[in-house]
Amino acid sequence: MKSHPNTLLLTGLPRAGTTLSCNILNSHSNVVALMEPMTPTDFEPSKGRAAAIQLIQQFAQATREQALTQGKAYSRQKDGVVPENPVSYEVSNSGLRQPETELGAISVSKNIQNPDFTLVIKHNALFTALLPDLQQAFPLYGIVRNPLSVLASWNSVALPVNEGRVPAGEMYSPELADLLADTPGRIERQLHILEWFCQHFARELPNRILRYEDFVADPRVIGRELALSSPYEGSIQTRSSRNDVYDLVLMEQLYRRLMRFGDAIWEFYSRDHITELMESIREVA
Repeated sequence: MKSHPNTLLLTGLPRAGTTLSCNILNSHSNVVALMEPMTPTDFEPSKGRAAAIQLIQQFAQATREQALTQGKAYSRQKDGVVPENPVSYEVSNSGLRQPETELGAISVSKNIQNPDFTLVIKHNALFTALLPDLQQAFPLYGIVRNPLSVLASWNSVALPVNEGRVPAGEMYSPELADLLADTPGRIERQLHILEWFCQHFARELPNRILRYEDFVADPRVIGRELALSSPYEGSIQTRSSRNDVYDLVLMEQLYRRLMRFGDAIWEFYSRDHITELMESIREVA
């Protein structure tokens, strides 16, 4: 099956602004960007990676048709739109911030100007695990963020990555699943997950990487990087990005362990970037 040329895929580090990127893309004319519209139960890893790629192609084609004929598409959403942030800013009784999105239909008729609209589908761990096969079928881009910020966020949210697991990625990466199962420490598992994502991005998407820090400062960056012909119609001001309330003791631990870990992590950010961020956290703590 041949994919529509105006269907793009996004992946990225969890909590690196991939949902925000979809929110920004939906501010372009003739663009529909969806947050994790497929679920792991849609896939059967026993059928192999080729079957997974075909399923994604079929989903993309069906989604384009549904958008054109019914004016709607399925996505994880909050109040009928893809939000800037998929988790609450408030901390629950568990001490963690809870997810606030659910899978449902969103109206996209106002987004679409013609049948060749750009469809963007975002999944993080699933699409990363299916590289490089997936990028033979679709243009695919990855999103990264300062890894210390990523780890801080992972430790603040009630998502599987908080416990050092990425179920959707592990389905098609048995070596990752085995590594995480054999690693007893939660933070150590998180570091392995971070390295796993970065290994894939460095190897498969070296020239198709977007940085969170860039498009938070200027949301027009995403459209330029994805070579969208449609204009950005949202507000041009810097996007607000509320930082987590940092636990300085935890941050010092994450900083020390991160600085001694990994290889591919450092393909996108230097240790100086991490130290600069840590120093800014110390100043306000």
